[in-house]
Amino acid sequence: MNNYNGSIRTLYVDDDPEFARMAATFVERENNRFDVEVETSTDEALDRLGSEPFDCIVSDYEMPTRNGLEFLQAVREEYPDFPFILYTGKGSEEVASDAISAGVTDYLQKKAGTSQYTVLANRIRNAVDNYYAQIELAEREKRLNLFFEQSPLGVVEWDDQFNIVRVNDVAEDILGYTRADLLGQSWEKFVPDSDRDEIADVVSDLLENQGGYRSVNENIQKDGDRVICEWHNRVVTDEDDEVVAVFSQFQDITERKKREQELHEEQVFIQRSLDTLEDIFYFVDTDGNFQRWNSKLPELTGYSDEEIGSMNALEFFEGEHREAISHSIQEILETGSHVTVAKITTTDGQQVPHEFRGVRMTNDDEEPTGIIGIARDITERRERERQLEQQTEELEQLATKYEVQYRTLFEEAPVMTIFTRSEDGQPIIEDCNSQFVETLGYDEDAIIGSKLADFYTPESSESLLSGGYSRSLDGQFAREKRDLVTNDGEVIETILRAVPRRTADDDIIGTVAMYMDITERESVKRANERLEEFTSIVSHDLRNPLNVATGRLELATEECDSEHLDRLEQALDRMEALIDDLLTLAREGREVTDAQPVDLATMINSCWENVETKEAVLITNIDRGVRADRSRLKQVFENLFRNAIEHGGADVTVTVGELDDGFYIEDDGPGIPSSERDVVFEAGYSRSSEGTGFGLSIVEQVVTAHNWQIRVTDGHDGGARFEITDIEIDT
Repeated sequence: MNNYNGSIRTLYVDDDPEFARMAATFVERENNRFDVEVETSTDEALDRLGSEPFDCIVSDYEMPTRNGLEFLQAVREEYPDFPFILYTGKGSEEVASDAISAGVTDYLQKKAGTSQYTVLANRIRNAVDNYYAQIELAEREKRLNLFFEQSPLGVVEWDDQFNIVRVNDVAEDILGYTRADLLGQSWEKFVPDSDRDEIADVVSDLLENQGGYRSVNENIQKDGDRVICEWHNRVVTDEDDEVVAVFSQFQDITERKKREQELHEEQVFIQRSLDTLEDIFYFVDTDGNFQRWNSKLPELTGYSDEEIGSMNALEFFEGEHREAISHSIQEILETGSHVTVAKITTTDGQQVPHEFRGVRMTNDDEEPTGIIGIARDITERRERERQLEQQTEELEQLATKYEVQYRTLFEEAPVMTIFTRSEDGQPIIEDCNSQFVETLGYDEDAIIGSKLADFYTPESSESLLSGGYSRSLDGQFAREKRDLVTNDGEVIETILRAVPRRTADDDIIGTVAMYMDITERESVKRANERLEEFTSIVSHDLRNPLNVATGRLELATEECDSEHLDRLEQALDRMEALIDDLLTLAREGREVTDAQPVDLATMINSCWENVETKEAVLITNIDRGVRADRSRLKQVFENLFRNAIEHGGADVTVTVGELDDGFYIEDDGPGIPSSERDVVFEAGYSRSSEGTGFGLSIVEQVVTAHNWQIRVTDGHDGGARFEITDIEIDT
């Protein structure tokens, strides 16, 4: 009925057409906002009101078909709050009283002269502005209520005395109280005595609008349990800057605080573990400045930790020994590792010979970040050789311990995980974790040794050998949908991630497969988060000590000969292969669940700067955004840029442009033969002696994880062109 945009479209109803047109003319002259339409029949007026947009009705009182009050009643039946001004020549207290009772917006009596139209125009404008102000107020209140109730955080509204006015469902869940328990109560109801002084200061600051916008404190639930909550508060003031309300959003961070404490304890554990080493452990940056070390370094040299923190590694050496260490640092940064012997000079002038073994540390872009190493005192090498025999036995025990840790991590994996072996072309389940057993409802004995196909639906079983299993046996990463069947006949929809399972000699003997239950799609994101935590544990808790064990094994091999060392090396190699398989499976090909808007032009320029471009030229013909996982889309551009430079030469020209539903990256290099385009995305494929063969495979996995498509074709200048489509364009 209305479409208010600043103009005021008024329907003037009067059985005197001459007077109505004159009144409309004068009202429109008052302000260019006015547009007055005249109607002499109330029936016609009601029809127009239902089919055309108007903002106000002005009506005469005495009319032949129905009078103004009867017309008002007819309007109010359909439009209870619509602005209606009774503009009549019949002025009486009785008419005015009846009009007000009938819900008229305003009442104005016709008078002589043209000044009355100025008054009428003002009454119309005020009525319309107030009408739409009420609509806007209602909509704002509706939006506020919607935010309040649907916020993922707990929300509390306080009055100017800091008593609770209302709470949402999340707040009830966090605090363990019902609305009835909380309404009208103060903050003291759920704050323990130990935190009350601190929170009282926050409340005081809020009521005086002087701060207190964030706080972290304990809260007591109704059942007496304590949780740690993070509160964010916002003060609402009136025109006089007086506080009229306070809104608080809060969340339970008990688990986060617990994880922070565990991380701190873990860091303390790592440092204490490093301090137990017999040798000096150190980490220096690319300039040789100390970043981390264990207690053996200050114990040997006599320098304090504070002094070492401000020193360069070369300051511990003199003469030819300084030159040897300087050369070793350069060798490590250039080649990846180096071993040298030099004498450390202590604060009292002693020179103690040490063997230094260092390796280069890099970031995700393979750029050097520093050197990590071990320095071993070789003054009494013969005595150390005798001790190494004993250390060999300790290393075997350490390997056993790590094997137990690995087994624990396998069992605690947050998704169904199995190991298979190939037997007569069929995948046989060799091992499975408890998640697989519990989800499918079989006894573990009924699973181990059975064909994997026995636990698939007929459709999934039919495509088993032709799908991911065959590719895994060929050394590829597989990511497919598979339907499993429980012992009760229930179908479980899953995403399968499978990688080849290898021996220490790199022979493929089966697969490592993980099944993520996607029967409830919302569980996918949580599973990804648990997988990320899981891979972090694997990487940190197994790989770090495994590197230490491998380093010690290398030292032991150089200094003594024992048949135990060969078996230990085989065990460590097998562990590393298993860890690599698990990490590859968990990290690559994750389904994207948290896509964010990304400006392509900005990302492309940033990625180009991150690549060694030599004399290559970048041309960008793109001005749009997409929704994607920012860090993983960054991998796509950087890998394709490196691929173009590796195969197209130092002076290659790379162009990025738009497609209807995506974008393309092409170069003017030699291109990719049509016979090889079906295999360019396979792991290990590379036409360059410098490439690893995994760059394009990673690109395909990222594209697939976004549910996009990628294909290879010829570029405009004969080079290679990669087209990525089916993308959600962010406008």
